[in-house]
Amino acid sequence: MTSSAPPSLSARLARQGLLAAAKRGVPAERLCEELGLRWSDLDDPEARIPYAVLDAILERAVALTGDENLGLHMTGLDVMDADDPASLVILTSAHLREALVRGCRYQRVWGDGERFVVEDTPRGVRMRFTPVGPAWRPAHRHLTELALVQLAMGVRVFTGADVRPLRARFVHAAPADTREHEAFFGCPLEFDAPASDLEFSHADADRPFVHGDALLNAVFEHQARRALERLPVTDTLSDRVREQVRRTLAGGDFSFIAVARTLRVPPRTLQRQLAAEGRTYAGIVEALRRELSQGYLQRSMSIAEVSFLLGYADPVAFHRAFKRWWNTSPEAFRRSRAGG
Repeated sequence: MTSSAPPSLSARLARQGLLAAAKRGVPAERLCEELGLRWSDLDDPEARIPYAVLDAILERAVALTGDENLGLHMTGLDVMDADDPASLVILTSAHLREALVRGCRYQRVWGDGERFVVEDTPRGVRMRFTPVGPAWRPAHRHLTELALVQLAMGVRVFTGADVRPLRARFVHAAPADTREHEAFFGCPLEFDAPASDLEFSHADADRPFVHGDALLNAVFEHQARRALERLPVTDTLSDRVREQVRRTLAGGDFSFIAVARTLRVPPRTLQRQLAAEGRTYAGIVEALRRELSQGYLQRSMSIAEVSFLLGYADPVAFHRAFKRWWNTSPEAFRRSRAGG
């Protein structure tokens, strides 16, 4: 059953962020009241609020304070929340790579949507962040910078080491002054990038966590799964499109028109509803191919076979796409993973 409710996030997470913003002079409680929220309700572990409401609060906060780096300054969020089993799963993971994977697995505890995606790269691993919403809005810059700086700082806390990313990328334009960004991330910065993400080396991805504990991690994973089960079912249209593309990618008809016909949704309606979820058909296909390409290349199959399984009529087209995704060839990627 598809939920008609707008994408939402944990109210407690929003409250933590607003408390951090309040330290910068943001009248958090007043802003909530202006938007019809009761401050006391934000401390309810079960409560959720629409992303659009948080976007409006952040944009109003920037206007009131004039703080153009509000996202960076909201990094006072608690690293751990005893009422949040998903955070505890991350804390007790064996190492960074495992923590990133599990963070993505349980991210819906914090908020709807596939906001975080972990990807292997020739140099290591990266975590990509995409704000939820049908169109980019000013609040998304602050949410992106908040998410990535929290990740960078969390890695240092969880490993007990001064880990620095290989690179930090942002889809938004560079602010007039990037000195604070340089201080927070401590690595090369790239703005106007194709994605917003942090990349870590193979060595840092395998760096052990200070509080890694397999037994506790299994307990917290069980609690995190229970937390997911209590959330409303959100079989989004983009989820259904992705699943249909996955079924037909190798040798089938996964064209936009064919997928719309299978899902019994008029093409214009499908396009409009995907946009409302912040997705496009081409983007869904691209992301799925990119994700599957990693696993396929680590199996004993030829590049031509991988190309076919990903729905490419010509291996040359696959090579071009793979080079765009990973900045290396499929053959070089395979060699690097075999050697790692």
